[in-house]
Amino acid sequence: MSGFEELFSSYPPPPTDDIRDFPDLLRATLTRHAKWFGLSGEYLVDSILLRFGIYTSHLPEMLPADRIVYHPAADLRVQIKTCCRPRNGHFHFSLTKGYHRSPTGVQRYAPDDFDVVALVALSENAVKFTTERQQSQKLSVGEIARLRADPCASLERAVADLGFLAPSDSGPLPALTLDGGVAHDQ
Repeated sequence: MSGFEELFSSYPPPPTDDIRDFPDLLRATLTRHAKWFGLSGEYLVDSILLRFGIYTSHLPEMLPADRIVYHPAADLRVQIKTCCRPRNGHFHFSLTKGYHRSPTGVQRYAPDDFDVVALVALSENAVKFTTERQQSQKLSVGEIARLRADPCASLERAVADLGFLAPSDSGPLPALTLDGGVAHDQ
């Protein structure tokens, strides 16, 4: 039975140039498709929030925030950063705007450019929301299970950190109905 050795191998597959092999891609392939992966991260954030009845609006690319998030406590400007795969046990994020070859280059964000950062671990389909502003941020692979178990817990902590909710008030969000109303117990 040929091929079973490869199927049951404990070694990760070698990186390729075929985008359908995500996340096992060559670094050059990840770089070449960076915009696509960034957009994938933005849509993952939208998907997670919408599942909890939190609506978002896309913002034009030239603005410093990627989304307006209509949280029940406040409307939030959210910057979304995506990392495709971990390195040395962490997903690494750079909180900068712009591109190395753009006319304006790479710049730091101003303090009032956004309220919350969404750190997307794309290969793990997990998102961590934070108000931290360090230029270099890491998300540990060890945090992934907790983020998946309660996808909005870090958003509620971030909202509380901004002073919109007391930490004890960050219970479940009200369920929204399809017509936009709030569902009530009967």
